[in-house]
Amino acid sequence: MSASYGSTNSFRVAANPAGSLPFPTQPLPALPPKWSAPAADAPAEGIWADFEQTKICCTLAACGDGLHCFRLTKKLARALGPGTCRECHQALVSLERTGQRDLRDVDHTFTALQVEAIRHYFWHTPFGQKALDYAQRAGRRRLHERTPKRIRSRIGKAEPFRDGSQTPISPMKADALDFALHAVAACCRKCAHYWHGLEMGRPLTEDEIAYLSELARRYLDARMPDLPEEGQRVPRRVTATAPDADGNVMPMPSASQSDNAPLSHRHAS
Repeated sequence: MSASYGSTNSFRVAANPAGSLPFPTQPLPALPPKWSAPAADAPAEGIWADFEQTKICCTLAACGDGLHCFRLTKKLARALGPGTCRECHQALVSLERTGQRDLRDVDHTFTALQVEAIRHYFWHTPFGQKALDYAQRAGRRRLHERTPKRIRSRIGKAEPFRDGSQTPISPMKADALDFALHAVAACCRKCAHYWHGLEMGRPLTEDEIAYLSELARRYLDARMPDLPEEGQRVPRRVTATAPDADGNVMPMPSASQSDNAPLSHRHAS
């Protein structure tokens, strides 16, 4: 199947299915040849400024805004073919091309990924505080080093545990590597299967893990260009518990590490 991108990487737009997003939206401009990536701590813009009003999930679509879903059921896959939106039934991306897993074609791969609503969301929504703190504590070097280990532990096995839900999707719960895995479709084997042509039911090879890791690293570098090479000490953050019997609210440490803890995140894989 040939890709529908022209010389300007534009894509066709269909009517927005009723109820796909609960807030008014505006058509998104065609992505430039180079992938766009707002800073991780930049305010949300466009339709994602109201993202809290909707549930973010892999089947999200807003076709009228150029945001589609390519995760097909077996029945739809037989009827429509790969690279076809499950909502508007238009063939919009070449999954055959992204399945070549060629880093020389990464510009196209990143542009194609952002045609899917869930990927576009993770390319453009601000990182949660947990993700920002995680990245600052690790630093670029250690974040890069952790990437293949995270991919191996999440989706490297032939049958990953709870496949499809092993990577946190909430910005409040996801760390920086979780953001990256969702953005490059390495969050579960189902997504890696249809975007990158990685067969299910077998372990990933080291070459496949290395490819996905490089996609994640490039995403992180694009969204956090000023991240220091080495980890920084980040003060612990305090959240309030529910009032006690006397009506007092006691401050408690959040999931972030304390000042005296090592730079590595306690939930790092």
